[in-house]
Amino acid sequence: MIRTCTAAAGAIAVLACLTGCRASDGAANQEKRDFSFSGRALTIDVHDTSLTVVTDSAANTVHVERSLGGAATNEGNATWSLEGSTLNLHVECSGIVVSCDSEHTVRVPKGVALTVTGSGTPVRLKGLGGDTNATLKDSSLNVSDPAGRLRLRVSGGHVKVTGATSSDVEATTTGDGNVNLTFTAAPRRVEVHASEVATIVLPEGPETYRLDGVRNAENLSSDPASDRSVVVRAADGVNLRKAG
Repeated sequence: MIRTCTAAAGAIAVLACLTGCRASDGAANQEKRDFSFSGRALTIDVHDTSLTVVTDSAANTVHVERSLGGAATNEGNATWSLEGSTLNLHVECSGIVVSCDSEHTVRVPKGVALTVTGSGTPVRLKGLGGDTNATLKDSSLNVSDPAGRLRLRVSGGHVKVTGATSSDVEATTTGDGNVNLTFTAAPRRVEVHASEVATIVLPEGPETYRLDGVRNAENLSSDPASDRSVVVRAADGVNLRKAG
């Protein structure tokens, strides 16, 4: 997250702007923290900071690394806490600032079910094996190599999923946003609601699917008898095909 300083005309206004800004020397503060956690489901509430979540933590521990730059290094502007099963990662730089930069990486225990909520932040989820729910506003969501059930909803941004072996996936964008899903294992159920374009790539193989909302799949026909289903609603078009 970066905020820029805007100066009004006149020397006094310019001086006031420069005084209110905190210059960044390019150096970032790097910090690490471990939170004790023994639950099976974790919620991450994130605001105005880049977030990456991976499965790579010791049992009973949530490991957080953060990088802060500019005004984000000021006391009280960046907070992190674990309250019950909710990890709060918030950055707020008020007033006029040159920069307010922050990135968080969270390492969670294998198999933990994850819920992510927040706004104003790009979110990347990598290699998660548990069920994943995400509800984001004015954000982008990138999920790679998921295995568990996915429930993804983004307002004002795109959803991209790659390398999915998940059998049950729902993805929704509202406002402006594409949905792009790529599977490496045949899913049982896919439901997509896209405010722009929906793109779905299914894996090669003999599996068939009941298709709803798809008129011109590239190399795939609907099979009414199939126990696998793909339902798509997209305002600006649907691209559906099998890989290969």
